[in-house]
Amino acid sequence: MTDIQAAVGREQLRRLPRIVQERREIAARYASLLGDAAGAGAEAPSEPAYCRTNWQSYCVRITDSDDQRRVMQEMLEAGVSTRRGIMCAHREKAYSATILRLSLPHSTRAQDHCVLLPLFAGLTPDDQRGVVAALTRAIHRNGCA
Repeated sequence: MTDIQAAVGREQLRRLPRIVQERREIAARYASLLGDAAGAGAEAPSEPAYCRTNWQSYCVRITDSDDQRRVMQEMLEAGVSTRRGIMCAHREKAYSATILRLSLPHSTRAQDHCVLLPLFAGLTPDDQRGVVAALTRAIHRNGCA
């Protein structure tokens, strides 16, 4: 690490509590919006009682009948950028020769049915309402939910 990178990192660390607090507020707002959008077709993540997350990502699970890629594409066409929730090494071609052919149904289901919603500093309540509306429309357009 260079001196300049270290200086930037030290400054960012001073802002960390505020950044994490904002991310928690954004996550709470998403949970509320998804809860209010009855029949949205997406399950919000939960925070276990024994810990607190910094909400690096906000990962929703869409139903098994949803087509993740089509939902993500329709959201992109509506101006909302998303990402797949997780990657599974046992399903990646680069690792096919080194990883045993495992049956990991929970991991596979998470990879196929999770979507990361936008979560960044400055994301407004109006932005979030737009994200949840786009998600709801995309799921219902795909014959899901």
